[in-house]
Amino acid sequence: IFDCDHVPTRAFLQLTMGWMVEDPKIALMQTPHHFYSPDPFQRNLSAGHRTPPEGNLFYGVVQDGNDFWDATFFCGSCAVMRRTAIEPIGGFATQTVTEDAHTALKMQRLGWSTAYLRIPLAGGLATERLIPHIGQR
Repeated sequence: IFDCDHVPTRAFLQLTMGWMVEDPKIALMQTPHHFYSPDPFQRNLSAGHRTPPEGNLFYGVVQDGNDFWDATFFCGSCAVMRRTAIEPIGGFATQTVTEDAHTALKMQRLGWSTAYLRIPLAGGLATERLIPHIGQR
């Protein structure tokens, strides 16, 4: 699953699918979002060129911790999902603006595992302005 502006590397399926083949209880294999354009903070702050992307905290520390506890979030893009895990929950959750995380929680409630591979395997565009950036978060 990719956002329309994300481009996967050629190795995306090679590096993600093996985990799912090895463990049939994995419903989701999430990889980090990587943006090849600067986000609004990086672009507009005077220290922007020295400011790391804010996603580094989430896709580093937070998702690593979630993975340790078998609680990886689906982040809406850059992931592989098992169809047999999606169908019993009625497809992607649409009841909330955090439909991606909600989808993962619904699968986890049915006993599925979720996993995180901290290797950027796709790149996309960061939001260009602050208001869409905040809305996306």
